[in-house]
Amino acid sequence: MFNLIDNKTVLMFEQKIVSENKRILQHFISLLYRRRLVFTPGSTLAEIRNNFRVESLVNISISKVQICNDNNVCSFWEPKYWKDSVLQREHIYHNIRTIQVPMGLNVDLVTRDDKRLSIPMGFTNCAGQEFCNLVSRLDISADLRLALEQITEFNENNMQELIHHHKSKLHFFNHDVTLISQFSVNRLERFGQALTAWPGPVSAVIYLTNPHDVYTLIDYFRMDKNIYLYNRVSLTIIKPNYSTDHYLKYPINQLRNIGIKTAPTDYIFVMDADFVPTSQLYHFAFSTLIPLLRQSSHPTAFVVPCVALLESYRGKFPNSISELRSLFRQGIAYITDPYSGHGPTGTKIFLAHQLYTFLPYYEVCYESQWEPYYIISKNAPLYDERFRNQGGDKQQHAFSLNALGYRFFVLKEHYIYHKDHPKMDWPDGGLRHGQLSKNQFNYFQHYIPEMQNIFGINVRWPRGCSQPLITGQMRDLLGIGFG
Repeated sequence: MFNLIDNKTVLMFEQKIVSENKRILQHFISLLYRRRLVFTPGSTLAEIRNNFRVESLVNISISKVQICNDNNVCSFWEPKYWKDSVLQREHIYHNIRTIQVPMGLNVDLVTRDDKRLSIPMGFTNCAGQEFCNLVSRLDISADLRLALEQITEFNENNMQELIHHHKSKLHFFNHDVTLISQFSVNRLERFGQALTAWPGPVSAVIYLTNPHDVYTLIDYFRMDKNIYLYNRVSLTIIKPNYSTDHYLKYPINQLRNIGIKTAPTDYIFVMDADFVPTSQLYHFAFSTLIPLLRQSSHPTAFVVPCVALLESYRGKFPNSISELRSLFRQGIAYITDPYSGHGPTGTKIFLAHQLYTFLPYYEVCYESQWEPYYIISKNAPLYDERFRNQGGDKQQHAFSLNALGYRFFVLKEHYIYHKDHPKMDWPDGGLRHGQLSKNQFNYFQHYIPEMQNIFGINVRWPRGCSQPLITGQMRDLLGIGFG
């Protein structure tokens, strides 16, 4: 009887047994480690925020002019043209005693017959000034170029830290998504490409790594096209204290947090400045992903795959998944750090031709040392600011999302890309120096033990994933990050 079964049938039968045994094994391991999972009821977003999230998040306040009247009653005024009726209501019509003008604002006092008096930055006492008793309107405007010129005055005092926030000229709905990035002035041109591809709101933070960087910014914004490009950008400029070597440790996560805090919308997309999104990513996020995030009853992050192009490539930049696949076949496009860094994104799934396309995304499970870019709610945990320079900064954030049970869904048709380039010289030696330094906060030595103390030793287990061991997705059991 057995002679009647050909070799092909036997092989298919053996493969089915192996596949079924593998499925049973995965299910058993899943149950085993879910049972061992330590996830105390008090382990919430608030606990992450209170324990180790932020050490020195800078308070960013929108610049306003303070005006006090003769009775020492003060009011605050944003950039705008203010009519006489508003001044009367606030009791400063023909009645101004003192004026405090912050950096980057032009302030003109206007009389009924349209005479103007410009007020300089700083404190002005109007007592005894007849003009201040004739003011009927205010003309206040934000001027980025003026702010940069004023920052140069503070360069003489290297010990003074300076943070200037320049508000976006445009207004956006809360239910929108803001692109967030941080960089030094050597990435201005690259980030300009991202601004061109992302027509929505943007929050950017520029760190002046040395006193001369401000002059590079001044030259850049002398061009009207660049001023126009940044009209919809909520821009924060940081001049650190140059008197010690501490400023050389690039505060990458603190800068990200400042970008998040100044974002004008409820949803965010934190991306490094080297990358450029495809031209339809913003519209897809606004029209499809935001409604899904608003309706979701489970914490969710939509992962945007990232790819790199060879530095020598001189052709058209890919703007669709079909164009990207072609560049991969030619060896022009590739995945940076395809193992722990971006391997869990499942790039092979992303690049494959999809037989079932009714969903614009696929689910992946968290793996240790993963550092994806994602679109999430602004209410998600902020970044741990103890991570400076390069190394562990993004891994930490994905780790915290997993600890809270986030699910990760990778977009199928949208991505970000960057053109390869020589390694950037980080101010304090970057990844290599940071990993060797005894004083550098470390992902493995410091951060993971903290997380294990709060969430249990199996905190690296994929907590939110609906299928903790998806067949064919996991590279190996070590990649899951067993406790």
